Amino acid sequence: MLVNRQDINTLKMLSTAKDLVCVDVIPPALKSDFQIYFLGKTLVKQNNIVFAYPHDIKKWVHFIFNKYNT
Repeated sequence: MLVNRQDINTLKMLSTAKDLVCVDVIPPALKSDFQIYFLGKTLVKQNNIVFAYPHDIKKWVHFIFNKYNT
């Protein structure tokens, strides 16, 4: 997996989100990790757009940094 600086900046922005987070902003390099982590978790659909809760996103970002920081 190749993660670039923009992906890291996006993760930083997501980790401080206060509102629902649109799933479309997840970096493509991390989509598969996102799909595995969020399997069975609650996602919200509004106007045909899928959102995740900010608390779940923060936990996922923490998980990603722990997973790839070794």
